[in-house]
Amino acid sequence: GELWGSGVAMPRKALGKRDNDLGGLIGRLEGLQEELNPNKSQEPEEETDSFSKLRKLAARQVNEIRAMITEREELLEASAGSGGRQSVILSSKIRETIRGVQGTHREMQDMLALEQQQASKGKSSLLSEDDMEQRVATVELTGKHIVECEALEKRRYQSRSGNRQGLITGKAGGGPMSEIRRSGNGGG
Repeated sequence: GELWGSGVAMPRKALGKRDNDLGGLIGRLEGLQEELNPNKSQEPEEETDSFSKLRKLAARQVNEIRAMITEREELLEASAGSGGRQSVILSSKIRETIRGVQGTHREMQDMLALEQQQASKGKSSLLSEDDMEQRVATVELTGKHIVECEALEKRRYQSRSGNRQGLITGKAGGGPMSEIRRSGNGGG
């Protein structure tokens, strides 16, 4: 079943050797998620704060991305790597949600920059220094989440294409094009 945005972690399958890196990235993402989205009991009074709303939106978006990536990986495993149309749809939704969380992150950065600017001008701020530091850390963690999600998304294509990019750029260790370049005879 799909648990999009519910905050409930979907169980992961036992990971094989080739999936250890992906499992490690997912584990790091889960750790970052817990830091970014502390227990709800700690912050009932911040519900009307727009920064908190953005933080929660970013957390939901990251959860959605992770769930979609997991679902896509399971779909690809079950279909021997092709995945078909459903895989393409999920990949599109993943990229769209990544763009959305990037926009949310920019809004958080802009809001933080404005608050820091007001504080530096000596204007009265509703935030204490601790709150400001917490927001800086939240913005940084959100950025880390985005980088992790992008890495998980790109990993899918890098593992699928193998060494194709290296062949195209000539940086691969083998292949016909690299032999032609090394011999200098242009293939004839």
